[in-house]
Amino acid sequence: MRRRHVPYGGVWLVVGLVMPAAGSACARRSADTAEPPLVAVSVARLETLKDSLTAAGTVVPASTAEWLVVAPEAARIAELPHAEGDTVQPGDLLVRFDIPAITEELTMYQTGVAQANSALTTAQAALAKATLLWEQGVIPRRDFDARKEAVLDAQSALNNAQAQLDRATIAASRATVKAKFAGTIVNCWHKRDDFVQPTDKDPIMRLVDPSRVQVAVTLSLAELARVLIGQSAMVSQPGGAPEPAIVVARPTPSDASATSVDVRLNFTQPTNLIANTDVDVEILLDTRVNAIVVPRAAVQKDDDATYVMIAGPDDRVQRHDIRLGLVTHDVAQILSGVNVGDRVITSTSSQIVDGMVVRIGR
Repeated sequence: MRRRHVPYGGVWLVVGLVMPAAGSACARRSADTAEPPLVAVSVARLETLKDSLTAAGTVVPASTAEWLVVAPEAARIAELPHAEGDTVQPGDLLVRFDIPAITEELTMYQTGVAQANSALTTAQAALAKATLLWEQGVIPRRDFDARKEAVLDAQSALNNAQAQLDRATIAASRATVKAKFAGTIVNCWHKRDDFVQPTDKDPIMRLVDPSRVQVAVTLSLAELARVLIGQSAMVSQPGGAPEPAIVVARPTPSDASATSVDVRLNFTQPTNLIANTDVDVEILLDTRVNAIVVPRAAVQKDDDATYVMIAGPDDRVQRHDIRLGLVTHDVAQILSGVNVGDRVITSTSSQIVDGMVVRIGR
């Protein structure tokens, strides 16, 4: 405050003059001249949005092109004509087992058929003789009928014996294993005269058709929940051209404690990739055509809603609550709250609030 002496009716008075504060004036001038904040924007656009899952995979023999040969029951290997690395054709003998129980049963029924045949031949000869004697009136009708009945019984016995032999022959065929398809014996764990058990923990050999392969991909249960049979995919070696494939097997975990599952894919075109090749797999989970998309960075959330900030035609900020659709690594689909052409602010500064004027970065 400054003091000043002024005359008043012959008396000098001291008057205080109040001066404006310099700081307040500067603040007003600064507020009047401050520039609006600079923001980055992205224009909402239409796009075909693809959601995919990427994972590492391995080329493996197709499930129908791989065969683990196991003994039908405890047995001795009587014949094993091929070695590991050999190529075989359909119908080629892979292994013949010596199974005493089957051999003994087959021999018994073969003997039974031979005996039944002999009995039928004897009964037929007796009937032929009795027919001649009956026609000459030498024997009574009851003896002739008895001979006919004996033939019928012998024929029935032969039919039963043959049926037993047929069943035993089918059972005996299990002792001989022949190739179901052309392929290569990639593993052979036994040799002739070895005794083997009927379990896949004691296999004889593994036959693979190398021309038929699939891709095995191990997925977590969360990833598995989004994968369906029939979804398309792309398979490629690192740095190689992708090859189209399709999901063909999506097993349900058999163990409650399982945390992952192997999904199988088939190539939709011939491939040169061979078994045991490591590949990259991208499975297409979903496709949205003509989706309104904005950068994922533009989407914000608070306790009330999900929203974006839009720079209006007058560069004034507008908050738009939105409903999200498909969200990928880079962009988000907007189901409502944003129109094509809206300038969505991608800056995330808390100083940008609804209603303020901003400058658009160039």
